[in-house]
Amino acid sequence: AGGDDTSANGPNPREKNNYGQIVRWQPAGGDHIASGFNWNLFVLAGNPAVHSDAYAGSGNVNADNMFNSPDGLAFDSTGLLWIQTDGNYKNEGDFAGMGNNQMLVGDPETGEIKRFLVGPNEAEVTGVTWSADRRTLFVGIQHPGEKGNSHFPDGGASVPRSCVIAIKRDDNGLIG
Repeated sequence: AGGDDTSANGPNPREKNNYGQIVRWQPAGGDHIASGFNWNLFVLAGNPAVHSDAYAGSGNVNADNMFNSPDGLAFDSTGLLWIQTDGNYKNEGDFAGMGNNQMLVGDPETGEIKRFLVGPNEAEVTGVTWSADRRTLFVGIQHPGEKGNSHFPDGGASVPRSCVIAIKRDDNGLIG
């Protein structure tokens, strides 16, 4: 919509890229003040439940972790990549089976990606941080029910509200 060239090219291998991708950059020679860099695709988001071509996503996308529109990224202190989505949640057509927006965690070394949480109806999962002891994870839930189909967080007939949720493990162990 901004007039940018969206034709298929190296970092965008699909002509109509409804799903998005995460591009990993490495500065030339490991020098962060270098004028050049190398890149590769960490993940090409997609829907393997609907497609069997490039729109299915890269090899690290499957029926258990498929997603679209990666929007928020954060690395934890162990080097894991936390991925938050703000995309199409209509759950039909090209987006069938994708469900609500979500947060996933990826291992940059192995490429493995796992779903960590799924947001409420019509909400964006955004903003992530950890307590100093890494035993609590804080995640933003933004504009739930933006089309009128949610009563998060209180349920019933309540008006949906954005909030920050705190997540702890049952065993009070470290998160990430």
